[in-house]
Amino acid sequence: MLSLALLLAASAPQTPRVVVTAMFEAFNRHDVHAMAQLYAPDARLTSSDFCAARGRDDVVRTYDALFATYPDIRDQIETMVVEGDRVAVRFLATSRSRGLAMSVQTTIRVRDGLIVEDHSIFDAGGAPCQP
Repeated sequence: MLSLALLLAASAPQTPRVVVTAMFEAFNRHDVHAMAQLYAPDARLTSSDFCAARGRDDVVRTYDALFATYPDIRDQIETMVVEGDRVAVRFLATSRSRGLAMSVQTTIRVRDGLIVEDHSIFDAGGAPCQP
């Protein structure tokens, strides 16, 4: 009986706060595959340094490259506001080995327990976004 309860709980839709928190936890573990599973197959991502990415393969590619460049990068959530299916997060991305301390703001939309939109803004030093 316990295993059925666990199965039902695991299949229940997750709240936007739970999904986004899980995404940041996977980020801090550098687990790109766990991150990708939190995104819808057709999720749309944009940020100050890349113009657009779409889907789980782009999530893996993007974060693999980031973790290769910043092997000790971590995100520390400073503020999280949830309104309906949208989550606004301000966080500090740091990498001691690369001397990075960057404030980032992101807006994420969650549908059916998966991230469908992820838009991040930060100071890219004037560099245009890359396709």
